[in-house]
Amino acid sequence: MKPMTWQADAGPNTDSLERLKEYYKSSKEYRAHLEAKGPGYFDEFVHVVCACSSLGDRILDVGCGTGESTRAIMQRNRNVIGTDVSPLFLGSRAGADVIPPYVVSDASFLPFADCSFDVVCAMEFIEHVWPVEKFLGEMNRVLKTSGRIVIMSPNLLSPLWPVRDLADMVLHRRFRPPLYTSYREAVSFFRRSCRLTVKKMFSGEAQFVSREPDLVHADGGGDFDSVYASNARDIILFLRKSGFEVDFATGPRRSVRSWISKSLARGCGSLWTSFLLKGTKLSHL
Repeated sequence: MKPMTWQADAGPNTDSLERLKEYYKSSKEYRAHLEAKGPGYFDEFVHVVCACSSLGDRILDVGCGTGESTRAIMQRNRNVIGTDVSPLFLGSRAGADVIPPYVVSDASFLPFADCSFDVVCAMEFIEHVWPVEKFLGEMNRVLKTSGRIVIMSPNLLSPLWPVRDLADMVLHRRFRPPLYTSYREAVSFFRRSCRLTVKKMFSGEAQFVSREPDLVHADGGGDFDSVYASNARDIILFLRKSGFEVDFATGPRRSVRSWISKSLARGCGSLWTSFLLKGTKLSHL
């Protein structure tokens, strides 16, 4: 098993991206991984989406997988459509009590008219698309002026991953593939992610970093299938250049521990191991 390798100057090759799409359309094992995520897994994301919308708004949930997030949004009396590239994923819960409308589509070519949604959202999806600029441009295109974007993702460039995993690595020799699979790789990851994070913080332009997906080990999740080393700073810079006001968001605070965690995530921003962004479209640039 190889650790994650980053490509700062080039994206995944076309064949890799096509194989990834076919994998999503055919892998029952990956579908089972998505189905194992219960409704509670999406609470924070759904809370922010609903807080950014009203009852009459049209919401688009992009890259919704098996549609659990879309159903949770619909159950809060919102008008929502889910879309994913995989009909296999979208058809996995056909017998559910609540079935929102779904559309099979490539997120880089959304089959919707310009300015047709009040809210466009994506949870744990942006790390699986390339080029990122094309996807964000499509979200922008279908969003109305004054509309809102909500994006939630792991920060695959966070230098805090090995810090967070230190006890597990020392006590149980548990690592975090594909980010690192040994102490040596964890140190290398830390150094490289620190360097890239600092570089991004002093840049005024988004610097999207790609990787080749590992579909051999992707069935159980863990971002082996990711093609973008996701980072909040990239997305914030791109959206601001596109005429958005962007900030970090937080979900419901149900305990002191969750309040501390969410406050750190909001305060540390691009350094934290995950991020939840909300943006308001101010103008067409």
